Amino acid sequence: MQTVDTIMEYIPSCQMDAQAQQIDVPEVNVGIPFDSIFQVGEEVEYVCRPSLFKQHTLTVQHDELLMRTPDGNPVWMFGLLLVLGVLLFVYYRLRKLNIGELVKALLDRRAEDRLVRANNLGTARLMPIGLLVTATLATVVLYVALPQSGLGEWLLISVGLALLYLVRNAVIRLLGGVFEDKEPVMAYITNGYLCHLMLTTVVIPLLFFLVYMPIGQQGVLYCIYALVALCFLMRLLRGVYLFLTFSKGHSFYLFYYLCTVEIVPVLVLAKWLLSQ
Repeated sequence: MQTVDTIMEYIPSCQMDAQAQQIDVPEVNVGIPFDSIFQVGEEVEYVCRPSLFKQHTLTVQHDELLMRTPDGNPVWMFGLLLVLGVLLFVYYRLRKLNIGELVKALLDRRAEDRLVRANNLGTARLMPIGLLVTATLATVVLYVALPQSGLGEWLLISVGLALLYLVRNAVIRLLGGVFEDKEPVMAYITNGYLCHLMLTTVVIPLLFFLVYMPIGQQGVLYCIYALVALCFLMRLLRGVYLFLTFSKGHSFYLFYYLCTVEIVPVLVLAKWLLSQ
């Protein structure tokens, strides 16, 4: 068997001369060169200037990292408003109350008596209204006076207002026992609970607008203030009517003390809010 030493054995003899010849490749015309159209850019000399922020009086005082300021309202605020709305709805369902009948009861004493008898609204069943209204007003106080506070502060304000509410009712009952006018006093307390129930029913939806509406919070806040003042005025007028209905020699003295008990806490709370 014959071995192949070189690769030339595979090239035919007729092509050896053609392989050996050098092929001249013509130059390709690529068009007009860019150097004849555009001027060659000159290199700019690098200039180093001194910094304006060196050797000056505005030195850095605090170079530590700062926490990002939270935008918007906390999540627990939305959950709190939902819980208040659900508790109010549950109370209406348990006591089988109707808003239309409640409005009539606030305007007519006979309608109020029918509502109390039909739904068996005793003192124990009316007491949750006081807790609802104090929790709702605590939310308003927290949003206005302590906007950066948390859930713990809301709990403290709610508990404080609830205790003041219960103490106020206890003082009113004590005055009724001292002056032996328990019937008008109990009617006055019942009417106060119904007024506060209506106030809570209107204020809780307004709280969603107050907290989450992008503009107009000040107008909503003034509306809440007006509703609270209207509720307070209605209770005082109903108190005058009740004590004139159950008129006795010392009923007017009792009404005088009741006005003192009602007005002093409102004045203290208003002064505290205005000082914030």
